[in-house]
Amino acid sequence: PSREEVEQALGMLFSAERPVVIAGSGAWWGHAEKELERFIKTTRLPLYTVTLARGIVSDAQKNVFGYADPAINRAALAAFQEADVVLVLGKRIDYRLALGGPRLFDPAAKIIQVDLHGPELGAARPIELGICADVKATLQAMLELAGEKAWHPLSSWSRKLRQLDSEYQKKLDTLAMDKAEPLHPAAVFSVLRDAYPKDTLYSWDGGDFVHWGRAMIPATMRAGWSRLGPMGTIGSALPNCIAMQLANPGKPVTMITGDGSLGFYIAELETLVRYKLPVVIVVGNDGGWGLERELQREITGDLTVACELQHTRYDLVMKGFGGDGETVERLADLAPAVKRGFASGKPYLINVIVRGSRSPFTEWQIMGKKK
Repeated sequence: PSREEVEQALGMLFSAERPVVIAGSGAWWGHAEKELERFIKTTRLPLYTVTLARGIVSDAQKNVFGYADPAINRAALAAFQEADVVLVLGKRIDYRLALGGPRLFDPAAKIIQVDLHGPELGAARPIELGICADVKATLQAMLELAGEKAWHPLSSWSRKLRQLDSEYQKKLDTLAMDKAEPLHPAAVFSVLRDAYPKDTLYSWDGGDFVHWGRAMIPATMRAGWSRLGPMGTIGSALPNCIAMQLANPGKPVTMITGDGSLGFYIAELETLVRYKLPVVIVVGNDGGWGLERELQREITGDLTVACELQHTRYDLVMKGFGGDGETVERLADLAPAVKRGFASGKPYLINVIVRGSRSPFTEWQIMGKKK
């Protein structure tokens, strides 16, 4: 990037009252994690991450506020709607960011977009500044000049963002208090969040069940968060988790999927067994295509078409391939099952019987269709 571009970007961010930074896959591909972490610490700007950038800077760090996906993170939705300056690093302003439209951003908000692919700059909405450059190189250039400014702490804005985040997490935790059976997905993920080893690598697939987990489990490790691409390649979490385990021998790897999504490449369970890859798979089994079922019910009331599946014993399918597993129906049995899974040293499938529950992601889709 040119010095003029960097100075203009820093000037806009420095003078902003409600700035946010959104980092996407370009930051991950560019190996910009160290520069991004230093930039956030130096400027005290709030950071949200999405796609492959999840975990590039841990959600547990100060000034990191989690998912930049408004369909999953309602706190991010509220923050983006109020932001006056938005720095987008290596992320298309596509459907995940509501095409930059008023559903997510104030039309008066100033957008700074950094992307290696020039045609992406300002493609979806007018932007104040487009920088056609590598994210890492841009952050390095920003860091060289950022130290010349006395960055103020943005105390009131930071407090507002923390409050939004706290309120949303409390809402999810309240839903997780529902212990009735079949299990509510929020209750399942409240247990999984604590039961998984801290260095677990996550491969997320499709399913309304899965979206609850994306909302509730933080991303804390670089390259530890893989999920479907923008083409909605349902089923890809199974081959993805195979690759994650091969690339990270000895590290705990989990795949999280709905029952419908698992069916796409279910024969790859045999690949896990053949290569002795001890991935722990959690299947949220609600006997159907949950997201489609909820969308159809919103339109028709109770009528659904081609959404129902059997409550298959997917743990027995895994055993048939030579792995191991079990079915869980009670919440108290879930954490011990996860512990047994990782201790087994085998591919292990936990078939969790859940009820269909409309996720934040599905609510977002429904809200969009109503407008």
